Amino acid sequence: MKADSIWGNIFRYGHRKESLAEILQNVPLFQDLTTKELRILEGLVHIRAYQPDEPVFVESEPGAGMYVIRTGRVDIKLKHRSEHPLVLAELETGDFFGEMALLGDTSRSATAVTREASELIGFFLPDLEEIINLHPSMGAKITFGLAKTLADRLRYTNAQLREVWEIRGANETTLG
Repeated sequence: MKADSIWGNIFRYGHRKESLAEILQNVPLFQDLTTKELRILEGLVHIRAYQPDEPVFVESEPGAGMYVIRTGRVDIKLKHRSEHPLVLAELETGDFFGEMALLGDTSRSATAVTREASELIGFFLPDLEEIINLHPSMGAKITFGLAKTLADRLRYTNAQLREVWEIRGANETTLG
């Protein structure tokens, strides 16, 4: 498993231009939606264009929603109290990020910056709330997909931390 695979989307696209519905269907949050539900979702998402090195969002600012990379590349960085940010993930077409903001009043835990000109698909908390109110079954599918995604990422983070602690413990044993 590559270092940033939990941040990425395991489904990679071919060379042909994917429709918006096809891109969204490959995102785990939306993979259980029907064709009709995907059309509803297409009408709610927001397409945004970014220039190279443009922040999508900044660490500690309020979060509004998530993004799917339609084209381009985005770095997720941890900048807090550092002049040399730590790159947590290097994302590309089909990857998604920022989904924790769909849980409500939360601040961003990292900064997202484009590496090149990028087109992103935004899905925001008010969009999710509208779906939940107007299409409860669809809202439940998306919310369950969100819960599964966050659980997968938490398990991955726990495994990474376990490895760091095991290495640290082994180093202390050999040094001590």
